[in-house]
Amino acid sequence: MGVPGSSLVAGSFRRMALYGRVLWASAPAHSLTALGLAAGSAAVVTGGILATGQLIGSLHQAAVAGASPAAAERVWLWLLLVAATFVSSPILTSATAALSQAISARYVRTFYDMVMDAGTAPHGVAHLEDPDVAGRLDAVINASREWDFTAGIELTWSIVRTRLTGVGSFLVLMAWHWWAPFVVAASYVVLSRVFTWWVNRQHDNVLEVAGDERRRAAYLRGLLTGAGPAKEVRLFGLAGWLLERYSTTWKAAMVLVWRNRHRGLGRVMVAAVAMLAANGLVLALLARDASAGVVSLAAIVTLVQAILALEAFGPLGDEQMALGRSTAATWELVRLRTQLGLRELPDPPGQTPAQAASPATAIRSGAAGIELRDVTFTYPTREEPTFTRLSLTVPAGQALAVVGENGVGKSTLIKLLCGLYAPDSGTVRIDGGDPAADDSVRHRVGVIFQDFVRYKLSLRRNVGPHSRPGPTGRTNANPHSPAHQVDDSVLARALEDAGGTELLERLEHGWDTILSPEFTAGTDLSGGQWQRVALARALATVASGAGILVLDEPTAALDVRAEAALFDRFLEVTAGMTTLLVSHRLSSVRHADRIVVIGQDAIGRGRVIEDGTHDQLLAAGGTYAQMFHLQARRFAAAGAARSEYAGHTADDTGQVPTP
Repeated sequence: MGVPGSSLVAGSFRRMALYGRVLWASAPAHSLTALGLAAGSAAVVTGGILATGQLIGSLHQAAVAGASPAAAERVWLWLLLVAATFVSSPILTSATAALSQAISARYVRTFYDMVMDAGTAPHGVAHLEDPDVAGRLDAVINASREWDFTAGIELTWSIVRTRLTGVGSFLVLMAWHWWAPFVVAASYVVLSRVFTWWVNRQHDNVLEVAGDERRRAAYLRGLLTGAGPAKEVRLFGLAGWLLERYSTTWKAAMVLVWRNRHRGLGRVMVAAVAMLAANGLVLALLARDASAGVVSLAAIVTLVQAILALEAFGPLGDEQMALGRSTAATWELVRLRTQLGLRELPDPPGQTPAQAASPATAIRSGAAGIELRDVTFTYPTREEPTFTRLSLTVPAGQALAVVGENGVGKSTLIKLLCGLYAPDSGTVRIDGGDPAADDSVRHRVGVIFQDFVRYKLSLRRNVGPHSRPGPTGRTNANPHSPAHQVDDSVLARALEDAGGTELLERLEHGWDTILSPEFTAGTDLSGGQWQRVALARALATVASGAGILVLDEPTAALDVRAEAALFDRFLEVTAGMTTLLVSHRLSSVRHADRIVVIGQDAIGRGRVIEDGTHDQLLAAGGTYAQMFHLQARRFAAAGAARSEYAGHTADDTGQVPTP
């Protein structure tokens, strides 16, 4: 990896400039104060160099000329100045170190705000499902957890102090031979730039090249050490195999990093030799002047210290390595944010301009209508489209069921309605608004996904993440806010409608019970209980302005009877709302006002191939009827005495007669 000198310097400068911008955005007043302390500390060190030289010179003069009162006074004066520098320097250093702790805390907070923004600010979830983006984001997060990330931020001011000390020494040497400090300082700068390039290269390899493999290794390590998979790991004797896989994956992730650590070291060695030569040249010049009596003893002591202090322009070892980790992680995070279409830095808290709700985006209440027109959509990792010019209109207040074979795009349809993906072409509209571009429209949809989240939080936060305790039963939020805060009475009604009242009564701490056994006084729920909690969460969104409620196969783990009962209960409590039911069990959706079958026709995949009521589709004898009868025969063959399909009884042939 060749890096020309100009681009090397420019790249390092851009990184440091960006790092400085984040520092300023995080703690402007603290950073200015720390800079002042660092400059003061550097001035003290430079003053100490001058005072030490003068002290040695005055002692020599006193020894040669005799201890006269004037000579003794000069010795005591310079001795006091040297002592003052020795005392004040650690005080300033300690104050800077204490302040750097506060700056580091603010920087880390800003950094994680940027990380969270990268994960949540872009509309949709496509970027989180992109392996490249996910790997890089994970690598940035892991880098920030390393000790040297925080250490680099804290040591920033130590590095600034050291560099400024070099500036003071530079000025001291210019009074001797103006060109001498340029020669020495330039050699150190070149060495520092080459070393910085080499350090950044190592950090970049960790963040960019090894991201996916390190993520896999972390996953395997979690399987070996986590409580969740522990039972199966032991039961099936997987520990040895997982350990071998972890070792292999980790080595694969790091082999490039290890290999590249040796590449570029030749440049570092050449720069180091050039630095030694420059120092040797200037020290030889000083020795010549000293032997010729051109410079005094005080000047010799001062100049030797100044020459050695120019090391401040060179590489700073662990300090620079740690700062390199901090700047590399920040640089990669900003690159990722830019790729996602975000600003390099987020707006400061409280300075984001408020967006007034317009008639097109204001929160509405009641049922919402849905319209998809000529929608074509293809997942980024696939070549064949999931939907091809799909059109579907759902009037407000209608209960629609969406069925079809596995993989036809039923869940994808819900993701489009939620704005989690944008179509390749065509339009998706909810009450005329675009859910892929408008948060207020997206929040009109309340969904229970098949893989709904089981939050390790209280029951209250599981049912209503934005809830607040209160007896009034009224919402407590801005009417234009995308997420209203609702009190316990609203949540209680939602849980009751979801059939979870008995669950609440059994929990020891009621609404405040943590739904996870990993926490003190916490508890876990059965699959059916979690289903009711998830259903209650969807029902509670009505109080937040949701106009569409969706069940996206969340009951797949339940038996047919339990699922049918839950769907019927859902339709009962959501009467008058726009509802979408997605299920592969046709018996569960038979009471919907309307059923559409997604499949493939002559135009392409992901099309509405049948549309009607349960009775109409059975009478038509098409795809829906075939799927319905096939499922009925399976249950009849399993020994069901009475079919779960709308009370239809299977005859001797296993067929289910239509009503």
